[in-house]
Amino acid sequence: MAEPPTADAALLEAVATNGAAHPARNAELESMATGVELTLASVLQGIALALLIPKIVELLTSGEYAKLPYIPASLLLLFIVWVAFIGHALSFIAWPFDPLHNFLYFLVTSSEAVLLVVIDQPAQWFLGLAGFALVMGFNTWYNGRRLEKLRPYYASANEQALYAHIEAEQRAELGFMAGYFVLGALGFIALRLRPEFGLPQELGWAVTGFGAMLLPLVHALRQSRTLRERARLIEAAKR
Repeated sequence: MAEPPTADAALLEAVATNGAAHPARNAELESMATGVELTLASVLQGIALALLIPKIVELLTSGEYAKLPYIPASLLLLFIVWVAFIGHALSFIAWPFDPLHNFLYFLVTSSEAVLLVVIDQPAQWFLGLAGFALVMGFNTWYNGRRLEKLRPYYASANEQALYAHIEAEQRAELGFMAGYFVLGALGFIALRLRPEFGLPQELGWAVTGFGAMLLPLVHALRQSRTLRERARLIEAAKR
């Protein structure tokens, strides 16, 4: 009677058959981790939105219409963070939980809260944008480090394509965060040194508010396109 194959022989056979061997994973535990991640992301962004709504009402009732452009800019930032959280959860959440990773979600939401609380103070809003960029940038960098540790899980050609897409998106996100930091720092300094750029106060608020909306709008449009491509790659990898 032939002897049963050893563990090493089984591993070699898997490599020969599939081109690579997946490390052991627990589908049930990872499904639970993904569910928790999706719930946490949605709840935290819901809290941030709950902070924004009273400020919108306050601006409308106070008649400070020149500050209204900061509302869509802030909403776009909330959407960007939510999409980033969801895309991360669907793409490479693994068991066990990473406490620091989940703590960073709370830190990002806190930076959003600061940004939203000062939405009626343009200079402070830009300073809050710079702080948000730093926190979100660190979160993106940390996720990139975690992704490197998960590289062995992406063995097949479809999985490697998904990995490359996630990796490229991480680099793009870091670039956008650098852009937000520069925008926030320049906006704060400019409004401090030369309030409203020498324009009448309300006109200056409106101009800087519309300017602050451009980068988040470009970012949100890019994210929407990226998420569609990510969904296709995830489906291919799962097959």
